[in-house]
Amino acid sequence: MTGAPAEPNCIDIAVPFRDELAARPDLPDVQIMGGIGSAALKHPETVILLDERRIVAPDDFLEDADARVGLHRFRPDGTLRDFDLLVKTADEEAVGEVEAIAERTVDGQLQISAFGLHSAEDLERQRENPLGFFAVRTFVSDRYVHEDGSMQKALFPFAVPLEREVLENWSLEVGGEEFQVANPASTILNYLTRSISGIRGVKDGPKVQEMASQIFGKEPELAEWCVDGPGQSQMDLAAILQTLRRSGSLPHSKRTLDVGGVLQIKAGSVRALADHEAFMIPDAEPNVRDAVLAWAVTKSRLLGYGESQEWAITLYQKYFERLFDGITKNNGDSMFTAS
Repeated sequence: MTGAPAEPNCIDIAVPFRDELAARPDLPDVQIMGGIGSAALKHPETVILLDERRIVAPDDFLEDADARVGLHRFRPDGTLRDFDLLVKTADEEAVGEVEAIAERTVDGQLQISAFGLHSAEDLERQRENPLGFFAVRTFVSDRYVHEDGSMQKALFPFAVPLEREVLENWSLEVGGEEFQVANPASTILNYLTRSISGIRGVKDGPKVQEMASQIFGKEPELAEWCVDGPGQSQMDLAAILQTLRRSGSLPHSKRTLDVGGVLQIKAGSVRALADHEAFMIPDAEPNVRDAVLAWAVTKSRLLGYGESQEWAITLYQKYFERLFDGITKNNGDSMFTAS
């Protein structure tokens, strides 16, 4: 008599997507973010091969209890884990095709989110109307590409250069399979710069600290890559977000975010952000600049409070995440627009 088949883990679920995507060379480059890579990067025996751009999990990785929990398709609170895909193009039709492949192959076993690069025209729209809907509703960052091919990562009212090395694919070998993922240092920077509240404490904080400790402990050069290399502008954005969230009357010890015992991200002065080179509306009237900065601080701290409440995160993931999908993707397809 045979038992019931084993519950598929995130690796099992991702393989059909990877294979079908590989059969579509006409589609742009795709990077699997979070999930599988995060589980492997936290493991003390995972090897990072810097020169080869490879991450190799140990052979017995799937026998590790923590790894099995991290790769289960359900989180401990019962919500489905995300399957996040960065599609490296501003072509919305191509992003839609990748998302369709994911929806078909994943078949509801994980929560799909495919996002591409945005046109720099979207940034201009925010600059031109800094108190308008498309500017004030931004809560997460996105990657924007200009006509000359240069890129920025932006979360209004701030935009920093985005070096192509930050988006480079690395190979992740885990559970006998291979996937295209982010540079381990980019993985950390992505978590630090996604939300206007900075690192999302309950959801991402412990995981990021574990990953950072392992990554930078094994390859100190990746910390240098963040501080003085291609990741420097992303560190600048992380410091801006830390300032929005933590500047003010807090003790200095609470204004600094320690990441893995290696990176130190300090909150500065909110008022000084109006003169920061990343500030998108330096020539706006003083009252407009003040209003935009005040709203950014308000969003950061309100969202940060919500993200620190476990019950609120579970409620959002269960009932509201898809409803607010257009806002979290910074596009026009939200509940506020006609279909």
